[in-house]
Amino acid sequence: MDELAQETLFQTFQVVIEDIIDDKKQNPKNIKKINKFKARINIGLHVEKDFILWVHLIAENGNFKLGKSQLEEYDLELISDPQDMMYFCSGDNSVMNMMFKKNQFGNKKLRFKGGTTGRNLGLLLKLPKILVLDKERGG
Repeated sequence: MDELAQETLFQTFQVVIEDIIDDKKQNPKNIKKINKFKARINIGLHVEKDFILWVHLIAENGNFKLGKSQLEEYDLELISDPQDMMYFCSGDNSVMNMMFKKNQFGNKKLRFKGGTTGRNLGLLLKLPKILVLDKERGG
């Protein structure tokens, strides 16, 4: 993957994450969760069979920053192809779907491991409350 494609993918992913967080902040029910969420997450976007674009998300006190590269010290590491990650963020793919179904490369749609402090399943389970769009409640 060339550098221009990597930059485009990073910027697209960054806009999606920022839009989701901004949308979450519009709902007063989410403010406490967002402000309490503290994490350092490496996210590997598996774009080619032998290439993963690494980005990181740092969340603390209601502030979220997405950056390029892997963090050396992190709480959780996720690897997913970008399409599956987008479906996860939009709420179309559940955590269970992501953990048990396979992606286009034959890997689990979402692979994860704990950070430098150990396996952090609790953080993985909190993640959808922060990074997944709320479903509209229609009537």
